[in-house]
Amino acid sequence: MLRLSARDAKRAETDAEAVLDALGQVTRPGAPCATESEGRRCCHGGAPRTVSFGNRYSGRSDQPRIIEPYGLLLGPRSYLIAKPPDRGAELLNFRMDRIQSAKCLDEWFVLEDGFSIEDYAAQAFGAYHDPDQLKEVIWRFKPEAAERASEFRFHPKQTLQYQADGSLIVRFTAAGWLEMSWFLYEWGDAVEVIDPPELRDFVQGYQRADFPSLP
Repeated sequence: MLRLSARDAKRAETDAEAVLDALGQVTRPGAPCATESEGRRCCHGGAPRTVSFGNRYSGRSDQPRIIEPYGLLLGPRSYLIAKPPDRGAELLNFRMDRIQSAKCLDEWFVLEDGFSIEDYAAQAFGAYHDPDQLKEVIWRFKPEAAERASEFRFHPKQTLQYQADGSLIVRFTAAGWLEMSWFLYEWGDAVEVIDPPELRDFVQGYQRADFPSLP
């Protein structure tokens, strides 16, 4: 039996979804953000090239921005991971729905040595990266929600541990407490934040007990 690596399996799944999408056999429910075709053109195959895009991204500059694209974070709102050369070695996430008039330049750059988009993405629960929030996260799902929670991959490096009472402890390390809070709200009072204290305080008092079903 052929066994695929985790990365190859993920690519195969993505390819299958793309084929079904082209055949009109798949759709994505929910409220996606506006079209992002301009931003998607910033990442392409071959040697990496710098990209210029118009001043309508933030409305705060009259000059085009020059960036070095590193990859994409895809989701309801997708982001372009890029390094602005004028800001040193810092990687930033640019909302792709705000990128307009993107243009590949005839200037090449060298990707940061050892950069891994998987490792970069794992530093955050969603798209928001903040080194000050990069801490161990511990959630406890009540026994009645444990089985459902075990079906989710909250984080690529998560660990799951069932407790004697049937509850489930989920651990991972990531930033992005606001995005975690949005997600945790869907679980009502079926989940408890144990750590970090800042996230626990952020969601305290907002857990509902009247949701008719779990995510």
